Amino acid sequence: MIIPHEKHSRSVVKSVVYRTLSISADSLVAYFFTRNAIATFTIVAIVNGYSTILYYLHERIWAHITWGQKK
Repeated sequence: MIIPHEKHSRSVVKSVVYRTLSISADSLVAYFFTRNAIATFTIVAIVNGYSTILYYLHERIWAHITWGQKK
């Protein structure tokens, strides 16, 4: 079996979809604690900004690791 490698565009789409779900959940939690829309926006923007980049890099690294995959 040939192990398929993901294209960069697939990793980007996966990252955006995941971050959208994460932003929604983070917004609800942050607003629950702050009860302030501006503070919520600031917290969510900062956290999800760097998390999106980290997730993309994580996906790209794992796309090159064959450990645990069947041949």
